[in-house]
Amino acid sequence: MAAVLLTFVATPASARCTGSIDPVVAQLELEAGRNPAAAAEQIARRIARTDKANTRRLAELHLVQSIALSMGGMDPAPASKKAGRVASALPDGDPVNLMVRMDDYFRTQAGPEKQSKLASIERDYRALPDGSDAKACLAIDLAYDLAVQENPRRAFIFASQAYRNSAGKGQSIAHAQAATMLAFLVSSGHDFDYAKSLNSEALKTYLALDLSDLAANELVLRGYTHLADGDWQRAIRDFEASAQQAHSYGNEYAVDYAQLGVCRAALEGGALGKAAPACERAYQGLARPNERMSFPATAQMAQLRVAQGDERQALSLIDPLIAEGRGDTPAEDWAEALKTRAQALSALGRNAQAYADMHQANEVLEEYRRDELQSGVAALQARFQTEVLQKRLSAEERASEARLRLAIAVIVGSITALLLLGTLIFFLLRHRRRFRRLAMTDPLTGLSNRRAALEKAAEALRIVGSARPRASVALFDIDHFKSCNDRFGHDAGDRVLSEFARIVEDSVRPTDIVGRWGGEEFLVIFPATNAAQAARIIDRVRIRAEREAFDFAPDYRLRFSAGVAMLHETDDSMDDCVKLADKRLYAAKAQGRDRTCASGHAEDPGLPPAQLPEPVEPAQSRPVKAA
Repeated sequence: MAAVLLTFVATPASARCTGSIDPVVAQLELEAGRNPAAAAEQIARRIARTDKANTRRLAELHLVQSIALSMGGMDPAPASKKAGRVASALPDGDPVNLMVRMDDYFRTQAGPEKQSKLASIERDYRALPDGSDAKACLAIDLAYDLAVQENPRRAFIFASQAYRNSAGKGQSIAHAQAATMLAFLVSSGHDFDYAKSLNSEALKTYLALDLSDLAANELVLRGYTHLADGDWQRAIRDFEASAQQAHSYGNEYAVDYAQLGVCRAALEGGALGKAAPACERAYQGLARPNERMSFPATAQMAQLRVAQGDERQALSLIDPLIAEGRGDTPAEDWAEALKTRAQALSALGRNAQAYADMHQANEVLEEYRRDELQSGVAALQARFQTEVLQKRLSAEERASEARLRLAIAVIVGSITALLLLGTLIFFLLRHRRRFRRLAMTDPLTGLSNRRAALEKAAEALRIVGSARPRASVALFDIDHFKSCNDRFGHDAGDRVLSEFARIVEDSVRPTDIVGRWGGEEFLVIFPATNAAQAARIIDRVRIRAEREAFDFAPDYRLRFSAGVAMLHETDDSMDDCVKLADKRLYAAKAQGRDRTCASGHAEDPGLPPAQLPEPVEPAQSRPVKAA
């Protein structure tokens, strides 16, 4: 399973605050952060004792009660609606009414009405005084909603405003929760170190204020940041610490939430012994109607079943999820679910359906990554961090004016260099992973290059273990490719290579690994597959290739030779297996090309193309237009 980026499962849903200046409400808000179930009962008793004429306090109490219920895994809607009825007597732009309107907005279905409500809330939000907790808390709500809608650029704007507006409050819930929301968005931008520092800042505040529930939630969020950064073991430590914290005050819902993180991280690391009990616990606790964590809990349970070899049980879990449609499910969660089903289908031999799911998953992720690149979050993040640095310098100037005067010449001379260096480091870190992806991809065909293909093969063989057959390896070489280049030009040759790469990818199974070996040679690794099975798949590629017609090379026919070797023939040495496949490729060339050699030595005759029936899922022949 690929490294998981932060998605809806890690969104800080409990990161809400009211910004109330009423000491009674503020104290109960702290209690909700310590033990939400106990706080909900305490708030109910306080509501019963409150004078009905005290409209503002009653509305805020109902609002805090809805937050406590949500944090405890209970339905917050009744309390939120009561807050709305009481707050209706207050002006629309009143902070309490704005919070209530935000709840109403969350419950509204997507459409023109929802957009109209959001525009109205944003207008009244801007009218609130800067520096107020109420403005910071509302900005956190707006950032959360925009993050769920996969609009990270606008979400980052509101989160950074909340963080700045509450910066002078010291250890306050508003500032800590702004840091939490900002960490989530910064992590989505792949600056994991800065995200973890924000998580740790918020966690320090929660622990100092003895806010056990919020501390447990923050540990989960930092765990997902570790996981997105590829460190599944540290992620598990944070998830388990969160579960322990939640268990200490009896919040079983928060324990389930933390176990969902353990499940995902353990699956990521291949630690099935640790994953199984955590996945079971999370599924039993969270996979229920109207529970927002039901989708990831069920999808990860299906993933566990695939890893355990129970593909039919996995399909019984994942099929109903996908049948309901994506809805508001984030792109990466939806793509993971599709990939899980593809793995199960492929293991059951339903390769056409598996390919369709993998294709759809890749399209979803590609669209998400395009949106991510275009969102401009990185530029906003760089600007925000520069502003934070500037504010810190200003604070230092006010605190030690005399010392700063002595050092002003040095600071003026070095600040530009520091900022430039910081920006450079930031962008290098931000794009490190993208550079790695580019370094592992063949730019012409989009396939894995030689290094990446072998790394993927090593991972696939680790999963296969010692089972036999472990794998078959094939080398393809396009026949008479030089004549295509000589007659029609190198641009035409490049187009042929790209089309052949597409045909191979479309024809093999989702579990097979395809890479460009060099020139017109391609490597395909078939995990848990013997040579005869590999040869049948190769013949499917051959049929698809022969049907391809090129407008820019009208009489060129796409044919290829292939050599196949099984890993156990070379004592499980991948390098030696590739060399043996290469010898058999040359044997196929020597015997007349357009054939597969799957056994024997270089002097043995190759196997002519098998006369196979029409493949189950043939691609429609189509002419490839000239560029």
